[in-house]
Amino acid sequence: MKKKNSMKRHASVIAASAMAAVLAVPVFAAVSGDVNGSNSLEIADAVMHTKYLTTQGELTVPAAGDYNADGVINAVDLTLLKRALLTGSQSAQPDDPDQPETPENPVSDNVVAAVTFADGSVTLANAAGSTVAADKAENVTVTNNTVVTITQPGEIDVDGTCTNGQLCVDVDKTAYPEGQVTLNLRGLTLTNPGDSPIYVASIAEECVITVKKDTVNTITDGSEYTNADGDSGAIYSCDDLKFKGKGTLIVNGKCADGIVSKDDIKIWNGDIQVNAADDGIRGKDSVRIGDPDATDNYEALKLTVKTEKGDGIKSTSTTTAKSDGTAVNQGFVRINGGTINITSYLDGIQGEQSVEINGGDITIKTYEGSSFGGTSTGGQGGWGGFGGMGMDGNASKTDVSAKGIKAVGIYDEAGTTWQSAGDITVTGGHITVDSSDDALHCGGSMTLTGGVFNIATADDAFNADHNLTIGTENAGTYDDVQIYVSKAYEGIEGVNIYQNSGTVYIVSTDDGYNAAGGADGSGGGNNTPWGRGGMSSSYGELWLRGGLVVVNSANGDHDGLDSNGPINISGGYYLCNGQEPLDGGDGYSITQTGGTYITMTAGNTNLGTTYTIKDSSGKAVATFKSAGGNAGISSKDNSTAYSGTTVSGGTEILADCPYGVTLGGTVSGGTQITGSASSGGMQPGGPGGRGW
Repeated sequence: MKKKNSMKRHASVIAASAMAAVLAVPVFAAVSGDVNGSNSLEIADAVMHTKYLTTQGELTVPAAGDYNADGVINAVDLTLLKRALLTGSQSAQPDDPDQPETPENPVSDNVVAAVTFADGSVTLANAAGSTVAADKAENVTVTNNTVVTITQPGEIDVDGTCTNGQLCVDVDKTAYPEGQVTLNLRGLTLTNPGDSPIYVASIAEECVITVKKDTVNTITDGSEYTNADGDSGAIYSCDDLKFKGKGTLIVNGKCADGIVSKDDIKIWNGDIQVNAADDGIRGKDSVRIGDPDATDNYEALKLTVKTEKGDGIKSTSTTTAKSDGTAVNQGFVRINGGTINITSYLDGIQGEQSVEINGGDITIKTYEGSSFGGTSTGGQGGWGGFGGMGMDGNASKTDVSAKGIKAVGIYDEAGTTWQSAGDITVTGGHITVDSSDDALHCGGSMTLTGGVFNIATADDAFNADHNLTIGTENAGTYDDVQIYVSKAYEGIEGVNIYQNSGTVYIVSTDDGYNAAGGADGSGGGNNTPWGRGGMSSSYGELWLRGGLVVVNSANGDHDGLDSNGPINISGGYYLCNGQEPLDGGDGYSITQTGGTYITMTAGNTNLGTTYTIKDSSGKAVATFKSAGGNAGISSKDNSTAYSGTTVSGGTEILADCPYGVTLGGTVSGGTQITGSASSGGMQPGGPGGRGW
């Protein structure tokens, strides 16, 4: 990943020797280009014009942006403006098309500003719209009639239809050390059955693909080929790649992947639709979705990914340091916003070192979704595959890694001992996952401090091979993190689980919470003494500090809140429905210094009874539904609980949950729960562990 400098980027377009002379060119009343209204033509005008064309800003004087007076403000106008700065004078207007080319009139030149593809040929045009002969073009070469290679930094419009063409970027990094190429797609349908239709071989800074508003562009490769880099991808880049604009881009990766970069991929806006035989979007150093500086709430960002055999979105770098030992930030996926829909055969989102989600409306379905109920064959089809009992008691696992969101982590050469990274961090967004494998899984630690989750999975909902944290300690809130798990083998699993704030509602077939050394084989991680190759009881701790948790585990030998070590309760409210509602590990105790918990052993077959928890002042904290029968309570903060209540008003949360969770409100009716809480495996030395 290379450090960017926007001022240097614009400066690279203008020759350094001419820059000093063109910082301020007098503008006469009839001359266009002064888009910032400063009464002089300057670099700032070119910068403002560029931002306008890339939907990052507006023009102070819009009329001045139509440099050639053709009624449209586009890249042609920007090119003329830049050339006027370069020459220190104004270029001729388009009503003088027959004027000879001179330094003062660069309308007709051999610098290509537009490319139009057709079957068997391409048409090149300069900034004035005049045709440029291929053998005269200064910044473009054409081979085999329809292979166009851009050799200099600049901005080029591209359109047309071609069934055997290629658009290539190959700019000498030594000659142009800060070069950038912008491809403005204005209605391009480009297919190449034997190569990557868009191929970026070399660019010092980045290649920007701008999908222009109100245009549909389709890029399609063939089903079998190898490109010049020994790989494949419908859009393939050896350097940084950025997507933006307000149009539609359809990418069909029929050979393998859809969009590939060996460095960074940035998707800032646009309607991007990727269909791939293997991985949908693959960036090595990073995949970043949503410009962190955007101010439009990502309204123009829509990403749809469908894969036949691979992952949806992934970043693959395992590099953690440079040769001098300096740390680097690579191998991550970061999502800041937008509407994202992923339907993948394998993992939906995978970051080799980390996944970070700060916003967005994200919907993911993997493999056969949560309806998968097949019996494993015992094979290992991918990281975290592990068949049979899946090493965690779940006999109905997939043989492939089909997780919703996954952060892998760095392992030793043998792939057996975890070294670092593999973290998932969620601070916001609305995340819906329907997965055959774990919904969210990481080899490192998972931290959920924001976001709304709607999870259905045939395996675990949230699984961390190290620490798993929900909410913010001492936040005292119930809506900062909202988690609804409608179906799961286990709901929340990690080595040490910290429940701090938010609301969690779980329906599971096994434990609701399980602090048991999260490397259970479903993630392929390693947390000694579990490891990848074996399974044994391991130490974990469960810290219940705040928030609201409702757990309904199925009838049978299953726990509501389970720990292979101690359970520490210091705050919050918990309803624990399981054969053993709270289960500490063998030889470990459950310590309650605060908070309130309700226990029952009814199983989760009928979640139709309404419960209300009130604080010490008698105000309703939360109302929700769970199973009925044999409820008991233990409170260290003088809270009370009632069954069979009715609530009006208040704030409804967990919008996707049919069991109704309401914060506050006015409560009427109901019967107070006065019985003592049942512990199940609460006694030190009693039954504990995973309970298979």
